Amino acid sequence: MLLATGRDPLELPLPSLLNLIYAWWVGDAPDNEVAKFDASLQTPPAAADLDERDEWSDDETDDSFARALDAQTP
Repeated sequence: MLLATGRDPLELPLPSLLNLIYAWWVGDAPDNEVAKFDASLQTPPAAADLDERDEWSDDETDDSFARALDAQTP
């Protein structure tokens, strides 16, 4: 990207950098391979029981989101 556009990828906002990495990773892969890759990104590991982990509870998720919003307020 640096050679093509003159922009340093590490200076991109995180969502844009992640999109760039995803696009590079899937490249010209066939649709079925991209679908399998997408599924692997969205599926938790088989041994993960997220319902039993406090940091993944609905309350903690709501609280962390509220904290993130508060941190962005000037």
